[in-house]
Amino acid sequence: MDVILQRVCEQVTETIPGADMAGVTLLRDGIDHPETAALTDVRVFDVDLDQYRANEGPCLEAARTRSMVRVRVREVATRWPDFAAKVAGLGVESYLSAPLSIDDRHLGALNIYGLGDHGFDDVDELVVRVFVTAVEAAVWNSRRAEVAQTEVDGLQEAMKTRAYIEQAKGIIMAARGISAEDAFAVLSEQSQNTNVKVADVARRLIGSVASEQG
Repeated sequence: MDVILQRVCEQVTETIPGADMAGVTLLRDGIDHPETAALTDVRVFDVDLDQYRANEGPCLEAARTRSMVRVRVREVATRWPDFAAKVAGLGVESYLSAPLSIDDRHLGALNIYGLGDHGFDDVDELVVRVFVTAVEAAVWNSRRAEVAQTEVDGLQEAMKTRAYIEQAKGIIMAARGISAEDAFAVLSEQSQNTNVKVADVARRLIGSVASEQG
C-alpha cells in the first residue's frame, strides 16, 4: 500500500498546477498518532512534523473533521498560530488537504503544498477528490486481501492440525489395538493432564515415533 500512496502523491503533483509537493498523513494508531506515510519532497515531512508537534494545521484538521481544507499562508497564522510559528521559513504558502476514510474510520489526509501564494481552487479540489477515491479504494482492496490471506492461513493451519491428530490417532490405534474414538480419547486425556493442546500432543507423539524409527 505504501507504494500506491507514494505513486498517488507523485501523480497529484504532476496533475495539479502549483502543487509543488504532496504527502499522505495516516492516523495508524488513532487520531492522536499521525505519521507521514508518503511524500514527494523531504520538505513535506518538515511541514507535517510541524503540524504534529503543534497538534494543529490543515492536514490534521482534514483528517479529524473529514472535511476539505484549503488555505493560503496569510490565513494560517489566524487559524493555527502555533503551527504558523513553527512552519515559518519553509516557504509553503498554499495548502490543500483532503480527508481519507474507510468504513467510517479516520485514515488521515492527502496533502498538497504549494510554494507560491496562488492558492488552490475548486477545480483543484475536484481533482484531489478523484485521487482520494483512488487511495480509499486501494486501501479497501488491500485490507480485503489481508483478511482473505488471514483466512487462508487459518484454514491451512487447521488442515495441518487435523492431519497431525489423525496421524497420531493412527499410531495409538496400531500400538494399543483400540478404536479411533478411543485413540482420540487418549490424546484428549494427555492434553488435559499436561495442559497442552491436543494438536501439540499429537505432534510430540509423531516426533517421538519418528525419532525411535530413525
